[in-house]
Amino acid sequence: MSKALIIVESPAKAKTIQKYLGKDYEVLASKGHIRDLPKSGLQVDVEHGYAPHYEVLEDHKSVVTEMRRAAKEADVIFLAPDPDREGEAIAWHIAHELRSAKKPMHRVEFHEITKKGVQLGLSTPHEVNQNRFNAQQARRILDRLIGYELSPVLWKRLCRQVNGHYLSAGRVQSSALRLIVDREDEIIAFNPQEYWPVGVELLGKNRPSFRASLIESDGRKLVTPTRERVPKAGDYVLSNEADAAAVTADLKTARFKVASVERKERRRRAPPPYITSSLQRDASSRIGFSASRTMQVAQRLYEGIDVGAEGPVGLITYMRTDSTRMSAEAVDGARTYIEQRFGKEFVPEKPNFFKTRSNAQDAHEAIRPTSMELHPDAIKKFLKSDEFKVYRLIWERFVACQMSDALYDGTTVTIEAQGAKKHLLRASGQVLKFAGWLEAQGASERAEEVAGEESVRDGAAAPSEGGDEEKTLPMLAEGEGLSVIDPPGVLTEQKFTQPPARYNEGSLVKALEDLGIGRPSTYAEIVSKVLSRDYVQKQDKQLVPTKLGTTKTHGLQARFPTVVDYEFTAKIEKDLDAVESGEADWVKLVDAIYKPFKEIVVAEMSAKEPGEGWPRAEPSDRICDKCGSPMVKRWGPNSNFFACTAYPKCKNIVDENPAPPPEVYAERKCPKCSRDLLVKTRRGTDEKFLSCSGWRKKDPLCDYTAPMPIGIRCPKCHDGEVIKVGAAKGRRPFWGCSNYATDLKCDFRLFQPPVKEACPQCNATFLVQAGGKTRPVLKCVTEGCGFERALSAADGADGDGDGEETPAPKFRGGAKKASKKGASEASA
Repeated sequence: MSKALIIVESPAKAKTIQKYLGKDYEVLASKGHIRDLPKSGLQVDVEHGYAPHYEVLEDHKSVVTEMRRAAKEADVIFLAPDPDREGEAIAWHIAHELRSAKKPMHRVEFHEITKKGVQLGLSTPHEVNQNRFNAQQARRILDRLIGYELSPVLWKRLCRQVNGHYLSAGRVQSSALRLIVDREDEIIAFNPQEYWPVGVELLGKNRPSFRASLIESDGRKLVTPTRERVPKAGDYVLSNEADAAAVTADLKTARFKVASVERKERRRRAPPPYITSSLQRDASSRIGFSASRTMQVAQRLYEGIDVGAEGPVGLITYMRTDSTRMSAEAVDGARTYIEQRFGKEFVPEKPNFFKTRSNAQDAHEAIRPTSMELHPDAIKKFLKSDEFKVYRLIWERFVACQMSDALYDGTTVTIEAQGAKKHLLRASGQVLKFAGWLEAQGASERAEEVAGEESVRDGAAAPSEGGDEEKTLPMLAEGEGLSVIDPPGVLTEQKFTQPPARYNEGSLVKALEDLGIGRPSTYAEIVSKVLSRDYVQKQDKQLVPTKLGTTKTHGLQARFPTVVDYEFTAKIEKDLDAVESGEADWVKLVDAIYKPFKEIVVAEMSAKEPGEGWPRAEPSDRICDKCGSPMVKRWGPNSNFFACTAYPKCKNIVDENPAPPPEVYAERKCPKCSRDLLVKTRRGTDEKFLSCSGWRKKDPLCDYTAPMPIGIRCPKCHDGEVIKVGAAKGRRPFWGCSNYATDLKCDFRLFQPPVKEACPQCNATFLVQAGGKTRPVLKCVTEGCGFERALSAADGADGDGDGEETPAPKFRGGAKKASKKGASEASA
């Protein structure tokens, strides 16, 4: 019997497909790319049609050997990497390496890893798409040419390395970095406008009371400044306390009545199913996942998860897509599920269909579950925590996109106030009367707009239109008299317009998508690279450019404007689409971009002095303390410094803001050499640690380091101290005993920050911080104690609590016995 070889990208996908096809097929995994441009050198022949020099990756040579062995034994070979440009490139390289087998080779695409999806893919084989490969090859070569040529410019104008990383400038990453830098420049340049909104708490014949806001005074319409709307000359604005006080004084003695009541039904339309960008945005805002983490989890869901008796099953369709298109079969399945689960009234008369962006590739369906029989709750026990969260997001959105619109009863009341002057106030509210698609989503979506919803709003109700989502107004009638409820009565407060918000990962992906920069398969990679190059830092999930990132971007804007130009970068994406469709030649595209770019590089590298945009040496009144020559102030990636003008004869440099010498830790000496221990701060964090004073960068006399003790004795072994232990990547740190790595091997652990404060009930020597940001508390973890009190700012706790219930200290071996008395024994 003939045997077929199928080659996919990942072992997980190979395992799932092997289950569907049986022993007549051998399914192998390439484990990603098997060939690429070598890391060293340009590896592109610019003089001969930009011919690339590919090599088999060192860590994939054994994979290629195994594929060649299997190809010799097979009668036919199916190349089945992911159905996108990168997958096409992998298929092309595999075909190149297996050409010596002289076996029939076909390209197949699996858009979902289910039995039906695999059989459908095998039934429609075709040749490797050379145009699609050329588009990916052009992208790869452009990235190599621009990055390879531009990096030496950064080394010359800024510095070669920062924190062990060589400076680099990717083509698309530079545009993404510019977005972040431009936003920071906007924030710095923002001029806040002062204004004083006025509100009145009123009550009519029916309760409850409600608040109305001033919109007009003495015939003049009140203008409320916003970031986008700066008041013009002649606009009426309450811009200072005196003007606001005059209006509030008149309102306090005014008579109020209802001038008009407008009631209107408002619709909140069902959002489209997820595409790559909207999934990444919602995963960022709703479950706190980075773009790269979201795509890693989605990849596992696509490739297949073992769900018990059925074995591995692909749970979602292909997750790199820009299309909202759905198969008729999938839509029918969703509508049937909605009717059974929620009722007929939640199923719209006709299926909901959504427009795909005009510049979308539309190569794959939207991201959706592969089967409506695999409910997230039914298979939760087979999924890891992050897999369940992402799968539930996708499930809920797909169900929601085929449900009826949410309906609100909206009310707008205009109120007339007659004092010395006539004033108009307005109160708005809306109440959800039919949940529609919101019934399939979490509670937060009722108050916040979900990713993708902006594309279907089209004048429909926004989540918070007119104030709070569930703001209720009483029954009111035109001409009805109203009284002021005091307190609070007539209120006014000083406010200022706010600058634009910094990007987070989700909003950056949205901005890239809106500008046409990148494609679904590249969004996560773009964000990850920007974060990994010391150009951007995360602060409370916001992306903040570093000094290095800002300086690099301003320099590139001045000297290499096309590299960071949004329109130019987006045009390249369109040109690559044209190469894929066969409408453009990839060599001509690369040539048109590279040649003018190369001319600027040559000019920049030959110029002795930095041009506009790059930092320059500034004269100073400082004299070199080693040779007496004048010193100049130079730019540094972390802080500026003074350098001697006699360089290279004198290489003296002095930091502009030298760090204070580290503090000596007086409690003990170094256990290895008996020298003093110093308290140092780990680079890029506020975390302190102990280091021997004999340590130095070159030829250290002693390399001893230790976590910083927090002054709490271990309640289990009574010998060590409780210290903060850094955990593996992606996991939370924990607090353990300093003897965990000694002969004692003490395994005491805490997973929430300890605070050195004795428990007033059981005399334990410490409490732990719990409750998260919403309800911070200090509580005792001694079993059976139960003491708890509110946490105040004066407590000075570590602040790493995450809102989960505090687990008791963990002990390996005799856990209950040790934890029951461990903390109380420490007081002895």
